[in-house]
Amino acid sequence: MLVASMKTEEYTPNHIPKSTRIFNFVWGTGLVALAVFAWTGGSFHLPGKGASEGVTYTGNALTLFIFAAAIGAINLFITIVDHYDKRNNEQYYKKASQYCSCIAVFLVIAATAVQFANEQVAPVVISNGN
Repeated sequence: MLVASMKTEEYTPNHIPKSTRIFNFVWGTGLVALAVFAWTGGSFHLPGKGASEGVTYTGNALTLFIFAAAIGAINLFITIVDHYDKRNNEQYYKKASQYCSCIAVFLVIAATAVQFANEQVAPVVISNGN
C-alpha cells in the first residue's frame, strides 16, 4: 500500500509566450529566405564592421552557410512546435535545440574558414630549374 500513498506530480506543459513565438517565426522565416536568396544568387555577402570588407561566401563555403541558416531556422521553429506539443517531452526539444545551435555555429565558422582558405593567393615559388 506504500505505492498508493505516494503523491504523483501533475505534469504541466511549458508555455512559450506569444511574443517569443512570433519573434521565432519571423526570424526563422527570414533565415529560410536568406538561405533561398543565397542559393539562387550563387553567393552571399556578409558585410563587415569598420574597416573590414566582410566575407562573400561562394562555392562550398556558400553551401555550408546555407545549411547553417537552415539549421538555425529549424532551431527557431523547434520552440514553436514545443509550445503546441503538450506531451511530457520538453527535454527532447531542449536537446534538439542545443544540437541545432552547436551545428549552426560550427557550420558558420567552417564556412568562413573555407572561404578564407579559398581566397588565399598561392605563394610565388622561384626555382632554379632543379
